Amino acid sequence: SAFSPAPVVTGKGLRTRSCDVTMQMDRRAMVKGVAAAVVAAPAAAFASIGDSPKQSYFGAGAMSAPFGDVYGLTGPGIWSKMNDTERGIYERILGDSKKRLQSVEDYINNNEWDRSRTALRLGMYETRKAMIRINEASGSQEAKDLFAKFKRQLEATDFALAKKDGALAFKLRAATEVTFSQWLASVGL
Repeated sequence: SAFSPAPVVTGKGLRTRSCDVTMQMDRRAMVKGVAAAVVAAPAAAFASIGDSPKQSYFGAGAMSAPFGDVYGLTGPGIWSKMNDTERGIYERILGDSKKRLQSVEDYINNNEWDRSRTALRLGMYETRKAMIRINEASGSQEAKDLFAKFKRQLEATDFALAKKDGALAFKLRAATEVTFSQWLASVGL
């Protein structure tokens, strides 16, 4: 075009003057970046493993502790572990989980493998949390053992569904439901 610089013939071939200027500017930017990294590196070295950013809006005092008295300054907290409300929430979650386990059977019968895996996995994080918290509250070793067995069976059922082995998945799902019912009985639900 009429506005581009004229080409320059060098020993390496045909180059434009703007290319030389661009390359020089790129080198300058690179040198500035390396210099900034060298200057910033010692500042990062002062951090130690486990440090996290801390911020205090109200001076150098203690951080906010909205869920309890961490520092022992105000007396006993109002929250108690596994109260009736919390237990009710976990019982509802576990009831939904039992229904969800039963619904997987219909999907297996219809060879709907993706839906069966989704139904099996749906809400299992909440189920796991509820089972762990109720296990902690009960202190029962039998409940802990049944929970471990339940997790193994659930994973085996999911694997059988992934392999599209309907007979094995059906059998494992039934065994998982039995173990879940045994666990519920062991913790008094």
